[in-house]
Amino acid sequence: MLNASLDYLIQAQAILDRIRATQMDAIERAADLCTQAIAGDGLVHLFGTGHSRIFVEEMFPRHGSFPGFHPIVELSLTYHNLVVGSNGQRQAMFLEHVEGFG
Repeated sequence: MLNASLDYLIQAQAILDRIRATQMDAIERAADLCTQAIAGDGLVHLFGTGHSRIFVEEMFPRHGSFPGFHPIVELSLTYHNLVVGSNGQRQAMFLEHVEGFG
């Protein structure tokens, strides 16, 4: 019987293998677009809300990352110190369902 940690790693590898088999062309095209924009003194705008903001933060220019990426994150969808009120959970839950918000 597999333990949960090993099962997790097996499943994660299966996802990576599927991405490698089906998405590399799209990833290369996206990388080329980003490269061309940055090389042309432009920016690559990144938008993230909730958990997807983690990926935006990983691209944000800081020591060891890539200059040319412009992070855009919605504070009310990422800062949940308050449960109600301004920048609170109710507002975040509402905004997460607004079509085209990003």
